[in-house]
Amino acid sequence: MRLSVGCKGLDVSLDNQLAKFRSALTKGVDFEHLMPMIDQISGLLKQQEASFVTSERDLVNSILSAGKQLQKTKGLPDDSRRNLRHLLDHEIGNVKALRDFIPLMEKLVDLYHQALQAKLKAAGSDGSSSETEQYVELARDLLALSNELMFDEDVSDEVKAVKNGIALTDSADKLLDASIAIIRIVVKSIARERQTAQGFLISLNQTLEELNQSIVQTSEQSKSVNSALQTLNSQIESKIKNLSNATQSATSIVELKALVDDELKSLSKDLVERERLEQLEKSALIASFEFINERVNQLESKVNNYKKRLTEQRFRSLLDGLTKLPNRAAFDDKYNQEFHIYSTTKSDVTLVVIDVDHFKSINDKYGHSAGDKTLQVIARALKMSIRKSDFIARYGGEEFVLLMPGMPLEEANGPLEKIRKTIKSIPFKFKDKEVEITISLGATQLKEGDTPLTAFDRADDALYEAKNSGRDRVCLRQ
Repeated sequence: MRLSVGCKGLDVSLDNQLAKFRSALTKGVDFEHLMPMIDQISGLLKQQEASFVTSERDLVNSILSAGKQLQKTKGLPDDSRRNLRHLLDHEIGNVKALRDFIPLMEKLVDLYHQALQAKLKAAGSDGSSSETEQYVELARDLLALSNELMFDEDVSDEVKAVKNGIALTDSADKLLDASIAIIRIVVKSIARERQTAQGFLISLNQTLEELNQSIVQTSEQSKSVNSALQTLNSQIESKIKNLSNATQSATSIVELKALVDDELKSLSKDLVERERLEQLEKSALIASFEFINERVNQLESKVNNYKKRLTEQRFRSLLDGLTKLPNRAAFDDKYNQEFHIYSTTKSDVTLVVIDVDHFKSINDKYGHSAGDKTLQVIARALKMSIRKSDFIARYGGEEFVLLMPGMPLEEANGPLEKIRKTIKSIPFKFKDKEVEITISLGATQLKEGDTPLTAFDRADDALYEAKNSGRDRVCLRQ
């Protein structure tokens, strides 16, 4: 029962202890040596239980707080207000498991939606340019948030449709609908992932319980057989001693022969019985170990499948493994979204392609580990040097790309020069030798008639110009 509490979330320490326990069973560790491991695992499971209780309490408090704030909203429809009061007074008290919070949260989100619609209806909308700009900014923020989330492949089309809808809308209602759609996808993904983890841990719990029962049964049977063997050995020793005494006291060959024949027959039966008991114990141990080995192999297969699932999820992430910046797939997604927004609003968007100068020589002179470290340092510096609304990604190799929404090209030179100088000032040192590393930047602005490819090619041409004119510079291309 305590182990089942672990299905509420994975814990590294618990996983490690269970792995050691499984390894000990595989190696055939003596039973008494398993008890400390079991005690440690029980302690970790108790901690999991306490942590879960705390998390559940915090979640209840958060929902209550959000609901009470919503109750204070003016203009909330009467039906919505009644539903909200019922949710806070009754429904939240009926929650018995974490998954029961999911429909509760969906209801709360729907109530927020209704409250916002009521406020918008009361306030009206004059379609002013400032409101349009605000919608565009909200759309960008929502797209940035959705890009940071990781979704399973089976909902990728649904997520893509929501993102495209965000990029093309200038309506608060539609943005709110998109927000709710993303929240629901996230909630469903969390519930499914939790169910997968729960199933895995329940299977793990069942397997460990079966192993424990097998070990206990084998141990009890071994004790019973050992007790019978000890009794039988005592009988054999006693009969041998009696035979020795009787031999010494015999007065004739006939008497001695009869005595020896009787005792040998009795000893023979005892020896056969001892061999039977030993064979029984051996067979029971072999059967037990074969069962344990089979279950451990099945458990290892399930663990490998679960690891594979986690690995696939990690690879579906839109982060570059080395620099921890968004990768090319993330950039392509973001770039297309910005292009949709530009085609609707004609707002300024500057596209920048950045390349590390003479990067190949760093790898050749100081090794690929030095090159990797260089990219990591530059990536951190680039991320720290841009605005919150900008988007930086590793495009591939030593090349980075930067999107600057709301930035006209004629105003981009100053911020880009600042980025260039920041990288140049970083004190790199390889093999006790100071090395100056610089970057070249090519920038352009989205304009009428562009496609994503033509705009990118223009920025790439600007980078090529910067490279050919001496590197360590910024080139702009209209």
